[in-house]
Amino acid sequence: MWPADADGAGLVQICRRSAVCMLLPLCLLTAVSCGDGASSGKDFGEPEEVEVEFVPISEILKINDIVKLEDYIVLQNSGEGADYFYYVYSCPELEFLYSFARQGRGPEEYLMPAVIGNTSGNVIGFRDHATDMLAFYEVSDTAAVLKDSYRMASPDPYRFFWEINMAGDSLLLVKHQGDRSGARELWSVSGVMKDSIGNSFPKLPRSMGKNYYTIFDDYHISASGNRFVCAYSLIDRLEMGEVRDGRICLTAAVGTEDTPEFYLYGDDTATEFSIDRNIVTYENVYAGRDCVYALYSGQRMDDTDMNHSSRIEVYSWDGEPVQLLSLDVPVSSFTVDEDNGVIYAVNPELHEDKILRFRF
Repeated sequence: MWPADADGAGLVQICRRSAVCMLLPLCLLTAVSCGDGASSGKDFGEPEEVEVEFVPISEILKINDIVKLEDYIVLQNSGEGADYFYYVYSCPELEFLYSFARQGRGPEEYLMPAVIGNTSGNVIGFRDHATDMLAFYEVSDTAAVLKDSYRMASPDPYRFFWEINMAGDSLLLVKHQGDRSGARELWSVSGVMKDSIGNSFPKLPRSMGKNYYTIFDDYHISASGNRFVCAYSLIDRLEMGEVRDGRICLTAAVGTEDTPEFYLYGDDTATEFSIDRNIVTYENVYAGRDCVYALYSGQRMDDTDMNHSSRIEVYSWDGEPVQLLSLDVPVSSFTVDEDNGVIYAVNPELHEDKILRFRF
């Protein structure tokens, strides 16, 4: 799917907007739990209205991700023909410092990088999907210095490493998926798979038959420390878990436990599943030290007026509702500074030259 010899002019842009962006997927195995994995409901009180502060930027970017390091905010640029992929800003001032990770084929140049979550301190990591290279940079006020890089390719020609999070110093929690199957897997940095759990809706591939694709039960994944959260894109469900003694453990869940039924369209001769008529549930998710922050949509995928969501559901790591935040503008990607009660976000469709800051 990602040709190793792809060049910059023909690259498919990395996109985290929702499951619409890629036919990503899950596996047919039943999910393993190290705890009771009890499911709770959504019992929020009145939402907290949160106003935006627009912080203009003068750099010409097509932003598709925002990352909070210890002392910096980093924007990922996905624009075709861009010179650099990552732009570093001071935090909390949000003053531009420099850009790095040049597009190209030379040393310390990249083609299709995607951020690796849950790095520590001021280290940012990413995987170049075009070359299978993982790179980790130490970010400072003046430069981003390469600390480590190595190649990690999928051993399965039909599945690919998508969202990746660190799970400690030497383990990677990955979404390893293709069009028809996938799993959440734990890998060592040396390329050895340590554990794997599959999809929590094992009846779905059987009930949909040949019409099943993993986009129907796709999810976003984010990690903090040894804990992680999965937010399903078309199913109203969050799953919390942790990496414990080299195993992936599900510990709590929010939302439905039933195998979903998706909308159909068809004629007299065939019935097919229509992805566009289904409700988008979670567009994005952020794993904080203290809480989980999930961007909930609730709108049909083919709603042409939809431009991301402004509703962030906050849960404890036990799956209990904590707070419902109602932002006054929608966001596409966000990160949270829990210590200072600040959400940093972007939405390039509406505000291509601004960082959005919310205090809650």
